[in-house]
Amino acid sequence: MEDYKRFTVSLPQDLYNKFEEFRNKLGISRSDAIRKAMHFFMIQEENISVVSENVVGCITLMMTHEHVDLNHEHPHGEDHDFEHNHDYSSRSIYANVQQTDEILKNDIQHHFHDIIISTMHVHLEYEKCLEIIAVSGSLQQVKKLKDDLQRLKSVLSIDFFIIDKEVKK
Repeated sequence: MEDYKRFTVSLPQDLYNKFEEFRNKLGISRSDAIRKAMHFFMIQEENISVVSENVVGCITLMMTHEHVDLNHEHPHGEDHDFEHNHDYSSRSIYANVQQTDEILKNDIQHHFHDIIISTMHVHLEYEKCLEIIAVSGSLQQVKKLKDDLQRLKSVLSIDFFIIDKEVKK
């Protein structure tokens, strides 16, 4: 049986009330809720003590995206009713920051093909996308991938969630 340590936590009344309401809604004990919150906090802070170097998780990116304006018109108006009726054939154009970042993002991901399990690209708005990258591999490589992606200028925000593949409750 695993050895447990007991300790006291002091909270402001309003935070305690919100916490109690939340954990009761989930139907979990205080101890389980605190354990999960602590584990999540350590992961978010990247100070997780990893038993092995083998992790699994995801990297999420919110990115801006500008479109090639071949007709020199702004296709998105207030009502966002527009047609995608321009020619998508290859042609010489000067790439903007977002287009350059898209190329760089793809290049970065190809360099990390050994740890990327899957990617999902979601079009949230006409000029905003969400990219979810599932990863599995060494902690060092996953952090390097996140750091390389974070340097892209079109990244509005990036989040990082990993757990040790050998994680115990």
